[in-house]
Amino acid sequence: MLYLASISPRRKQILRELGLRFRAVKPSYREGHLSGLTPAQIVKRHAMGKALAAAKSVKSGVILAADTIVYFKKRVMGKPKNHEDAVRTLSFIQGHWHAVYTGVALLKVEKGRIAREKVFYETTRVCLKKMDKKDIGVYFKKINPLDKAGAYAIQSKNQNIIAEVKGSFSNAVGLPQEILMKQLKAFEG
Repeated sequence: MLYLASISPRRKQILRELGLRFRAVKPSYREGHLSGLTPAQIVKRHAMGKALAAAKSVKSGVILAADTIVYFKKRVMGKPKNHEDAVRTLSFIQGHWHAVYTGVALLKVEKGRIAREKVFYETTRVCLKKMDKKDIGVYFKKINPLDKAGAYAIQSKNQNIIAEVKGSFSNAVGLPQEILMKQLKAFEG
């Protein structure tokens, strides 16, 4: 059985699109600030933390956990704390290229014990269209920026704010489909 250590609707949708059967569990993990680490190290550490937290409630199966951040000008842009923070974040990154990092952790649990683990990450480059405060206000009326790294939803059909994407689109949504399927096959094999 595959367990998704997340309640993210975006991650659930990606797994459904891949045809994977899974059960979602909410991990009791708090993402703290990790200073002195690279973006790749941060997302891998958080993904593993979520997987380990979920492992406490799984007797047997494979646990999949992920963490996504936006990285721009040597700053990590996580989920905004409030509406003002969301406006600041989107104002800062609009019109520019930035990197979206997603860390993925896989744990194989057998009889309540961790038998194997794998952690990896993917990076996607995204350029947002130029937007002023009015454009941002209109956009935020159509999406909730508070549960999204970087304060935007790349998959949003309500208003396209993406100028260009280089790399895995699904990674920028929150789970890199292409590498995930390869890693899952090797991990379970």
